[in-house]
Formats: sequence, structure tokens, C-alpha cells
Amino acid sequence: MGRVMDRLDFAVLGGGVAGLTAAYLLRDQDLHVFDSAGHIGGRTRSLTQPDGIWLNTGAQYVSTDRVKVVELADAVGAKLLSDHNLEEYWRGLYPEHPDTRSEIESCIERITAEQARRRPSTLPELDDQPFDQWLGDVSPDTHRFFDRWCQVMNSGSSVEISLYGALWLWGDQRSSPWTDRPVPRHDRGDCVFEGGTNEFTKALARAIGGRVSLRSRVVSVSASDGGYVVEVDDDSGRHRVWARGVVCALPAPVAAAVIDGLPDWKVQALRAVRYGRFLATNIVVSPKGSPPTRYPLTSARSDVVYNLDTFVFRTPGDFDEHGGCFHTIAGDPTARVVWDDPDHTIKTGTLRALFRLHPEYRDRVVRVEVQRWPLGMPLYSVGRMKSFDQLAEPVGGAYFCGDYSWASNMEGAALSGERAATQARQALP
Repeated sequence: MGRVMDRLDFAVLGGGVAGLTAAYLLRDQDLHVFDSAGHIGGRTRSLTQPDGIWLNTGAQYVSTDRVKVVELADAVGAKLLSDHNLEEYWRGLYPEHPDTRSEIESCIERITAEQARRRPSTLPELDDQPFDQWLGDVSPDTHRFFDRWCQVMNSGSSVEISLYGALWLWGDQRSSPWTDRPVPRHDRGDCVFEGGTNEFTKALARAIGGRVSLRSRVVSVSASDGGYVVEVDDDSGRHRVWARGVVCALPAPVAAAVIDGLPDWKVQALRAVRYGRFLATNIVVSPKGSPPTRYPLTSARSDVVYNLDTFVFRTPGDFDEHGGCFHTIAGDPTARVVWDDPDHTIKTGTLRALFRLHPEYRDRVVRVEVQRWPLGMPLYSVGRMKSFDQLAEPVGGAYFCGDYSWASNMEGAALSGERAATQARQALP
């Protein structure tokens, strides 16, 4: 793309699931997507090897309540594969001691009872109470179980996440905190994208004709001439684009920083969104019988749990026959401890955890990758709901989307993008 671009109907800021969904639904308009990363798709980034094994460095799977994601995937030709391994997910978190398991089950009964009592999200008992406080006087092992669960599900700690957030995260759906009404489901079962989650966002980008500029960082957005001037830095320097409307799919604090002239209520709502960083480590293993490898181990922290879920997230198929990839994620409470550590120590700590559980892979590791996500997941943090409804409110011709404004998952991102596209289309002359 050159230094000057013709006037647009819409500039879409951010090329993750939310922005690409909005762009896809507005694809009949003259639009362009700008993203600062060197890859399309935001946290759906995945790497695919020549042998077909893929490494998901962010978003992992599509549960049965991800109806919009499945609808979009079918529309753009992204193939889904059933993955029954996810049915065993909770085995990776449960402790072995029967007394602790019994105490956890009692807490789960309390959680499900709360989920059956629908009430306003801003009630102090829901929004102002940390989940860990609500758990009360339970054993350290039970507190630890739920804290690690919060890390896996929302990249945060049970001290940071509210009771309302925990109700939203618990159970076999994360579309609603409440269970008194059924949520929509698709009929595919738990799924993953063939080739990696990135295949979904790549397909969305193709469906809009590839109108995407990567390594293009939005510096500022300001009202001008009945529309907006968007300043963008890319490899060729800084240039300006005029658009009649802006669809902002940037992370909330970035949106607050780059869009000039937002009213105070909008700025405060965006700045109130807190993110939990997360760290993904991908381990590729070869088929059984392959020439042995001895992946180098160096040093690692002895007091850090580098894997929380006993390596349940993995590519489907028979690892002994075809090989495959383990995908492991450490949420913010763990990630912040090792964030600045050299990659080789994170790889070593994660491999040691794998070898303790699966010593059969000691001579079969062929690749390990580490990915850091500083703005990983919007937290269901204490106090979040007080300004939640303001996050999706348009300001003039600027429309906002992102999982922070709906639900902190891929479905929430897609639905927020659909909402922003609807708002933008309704404003067309």
C-alpha cells in the first residue's frame, strides 16, 4: 500500500476476529483493515508445518456454544474438526486427594446454585466481590484449584475475577453467567479448526478480498470533513487515510489512547477494562519410531507451574502414528513471573512438566515455540460490569467491537463485530 489511500467508507482498526467479522459483514462497502501485527487474526495466530501439524499460539478450540463462529466458518470455508479430547478437560485440574475433590464439588454446587438465580450484573454481591473471597474458608488446595481454573479460562487470578465473572466462566458454556435459560448450540460438538485457529481468520480476510494492511499501526484517529482521518505508521512511514466511518476493534486501552475527542464516559469505560497477559508454549513431537531427538534442557524456575492442565490441549489424532503438538497456556498470575525470562527457560520448564507426565516423549520433541500475549484476555475483573454497557456504544461515526465488549472469547469477539457492522450499516445514508 502506498503513502496515500483513496477515501474510504470504513477504516477497520484491528484485524482480529472482531474486526474481520465486521469487515466481512460490511464487505460490500469500500473498506480497509489495518493491524499492527505481522500476521492476520490477532490471538488466533497459528503456525503450520509442512507435515500438516499446526501450533495454536493463542485461541484453541470452538465449544458447542460458539454458534456465530461456526456460522462464519461455514460461510468462508474454514473447516472444523470434532475433538473429543476436550471432554476430559477437567481431569487436568482436579487434585488427587479425595477430601479436596469433595470440597471442590461442594463449591461447584454453590456455583451452580448461584447461576440458577438470574439477577442484575452490577449488584455488589456479584460485581464487587472477588471470587476467591466468595469461596470463603476452604482449604488452600481448593483455593489453588479455582485460581488455576481462572488462569486457564480467563488469564487472571481468582483474586482479580469477580463472582459474576466466575459464574460467566463456569460450566459447559460461556455465553451467559446464567443457566435458567438455554443458550444456542451448534451441532458439531467441541471442535478445532483444521490447520489451526488462524485458518478461520485467514479465510475471513480472503472473503473481504484481502483488503488488509499488516504492520500498520494506528497512531491517531480524529474527526475531519464529516468523517475521520486515520494516521497509520507502516514500513514506508506515516500516512493518512480518510474514512466516512471507523470500526474500532483495537484493545480497549489502545482505543482510548488513539481516538481523539472521545467523551469522558467513553474514555473511562475503555480504560476500566483490564487485561490478563498469557504465555503460550507449543511442543511438537514426532511419531513413535522416528529417529530419537534430545531437545536441549537448560534451566527453569523450580517454583513455577509451567503447565496447569496436564497438556489436554493438543492437535487431534494419534501422536504415536502421526506426531502432533501440545498447546499449553499460562495465565497472568504465572506468566507475569516468567515474562522477562529467556525463552529457553520457559521451554525447559514446560518440557520438564511434559516429561514428568509423559516420559515416552523425552526423545520425540522436535520443536518448541513460545508466544507472549501482553493484552491477552479481557478479565472479568471486580467492578467491570459498572461501565460494561457503555463499551459498545458508538460515538459519532466510530463503532466499537472486541471481546472486551461482549464476552471474553472468540464467540464474543465475533458477535461484537457483527453488532458494530449492524450499527455502521444503519448509519449509512
